[in-house]
Amino acid sequence: MIKNRYPDCVVFDTICRSTNIRQEEVRELAKEVDAMVVVGGRNSSNTNRLAEISREMGTPTFLIESDGEIDAEKFSQFDAIGITAGASTPKWVIEQVVARLTDIA
Repeated sequence: MIKNRYPDCVVFDTICRSTNIRQEEVRELAKEVDAMVVVGGRNSSNTNRLAEISREMGTPTFLIESDGEIDAEKFSQFDAIGITAGASTPKWVIEQVVARLTDIA
């Protein structure tokens, strides 16, 4: 839209390499699983983008902030669940989500 209005402007792609890699990984993983869990803040554009990519792949996707949001009944219907997280999601939060989903399986 900016280029349409200002044809002489210069636009820089500022997405960092690690974010780009994570987004590509989500595209690949979403093809291989029955559902995806994206762990991170609901106000994080990075986390929301990961969930959006997964949904675009046609995979049921759940954006959660903690393991307390996991509904055992809902997740027990899936055989393979992929997990990814936003760049700023603490490792311990991801580990708690993995442990909770493992307990359900």
